[in-house]
Amino acid sequence: MIIIKEAVKQAFAKLKDAKHILKAFGFILLALVLIGGSVVFSGTRVTYNVKYGEKVLANVASLAVYEEGMNKAQAALPKSGLEIAEAEIEKVISINAKTASSDEVSELILANSPSVLIGYSVSYGDKVIAYVEDKTALETELSRRLASFDIKDANCESSFSDEIVYTETYFHKDQLSTPAELTASVNGLDVITVASTAEEYVIKYDTVTQKDSSKNAGTEVVLTAGVNGSGQIVTKTTYLNGQVSGEPVVEDQLLAYPIDKVVLVGTKNVYITSAPQNASASGFKWPLATRGVITSYWGDGRNHKGIDIGVPTGTSIIAVKAGTVVESTYSSDYGYYVTIDHGNGVKTRYAHNSKNVVSVGDWVSAGQLIALSGNTGMSTGPHLHFEVHINGNRVNPASYIGL
Repeated sequence: MIIIKEAVKQAFAKLKDAKHILKAFGFILLALVLIGGSVVFSGTRVTYNVKYGEKVLANVASLAVYEEGMNKAQAALPKSGLEIAEAEIEKVISINAKTASSDEVSELILANSPSVLIGYSVSYGDKVIAYVEDKTALETELSRRLASFDIKDANCESSFSDEIVYTETYFHKDQLSTPAELTASVNGLDVITVASTAEEYVIKYDTVTQKDSSKNAGTEVVLTAGVNGSGQIVTKTTYLNGQVSGEPVVEDQLLAYPIDKVVLVGTKNVYITSAPQNASASGFKWPLATRGVITSYWGDGRNHKGIDIGVPTGTSIIAVKAGTVVESTYSSDYGYYVTIDHGNGVKTRYAHNSKNVVSVGDWVSAGQLIALSGNTGMSTGPHLHFEVHINGNRVNPASYIGL
């Protein structure tokens, strides 16, 4: 675009010299003729620059184009009653200038007006709650609002009851939300919190037995160790702005399946057909008043430190040899048991009794009743567990009672 002013300036400068009035007048007429010819033959016309400060945004063919562009820009802003600052209009003479349309003027005004900002309108449901240039400050406020409803000692998931929507837009600078306005807007949002608490529990494993007729009765071999499972009771409580809303939901959740304990159990019975009275050269009598079934020998399956003789509960247990009662008590392993000291470092023990009938310090003779058989302590059925101790060490009792 070329602005033609120089010829007119030169013509009026000549008027300062009185000696050249006639020449100047002729020069002015010539300049006007030249300008007119230029307008007619070179496309020269009057147009308007649209400016903010020193920055020219556009050149328009008429003021009507600017006005229409301004109206479109105003309509593009959220309704607020706030007016966009008017641009400065400068009339110019242009040659072959391409002028802007009202749509172009509208976009340029929105992008450059000091009273217009570009950012986001923030909606909650069908309501605009804020205008921001970026999301940072608002996101901080939203996070604070959600965290304020966390429940102590619970796993919480909080969310707003309606969606927060960001829409990129132009807006008037006076619509920009202040920090205080952001806080107030966010504090008015409804928050739904689901608080979960969990209480774990143990699922005990089962013991599965498998019979083996090739092994002596009472023999047990663990094939698979049992492992307890676990679960948890999860209670979910819903809150609206920190107040309980509705009934809690309770869920039973399995965490780990239990693994069964598998035990191989011998079923082969060894019968004692009679009750020896003098079982061996050791002088020991048979420890029962009747015959019985050997259900477990020394060392069977689980490093067994005695002999188990299966008999019904209440069968008479007798002292195998004379001696002093040094123990007549109860333990979690042996149940009720009696220990007799026979002297010379020899002791015998009788365990899993239903009842002891002697006391510590009693002198008992060989064959005297000392207890009744039973199934107390860690026992798998009614029987007598019999041990022989030599100098404090347990030994195989088989040869002592004639087996």
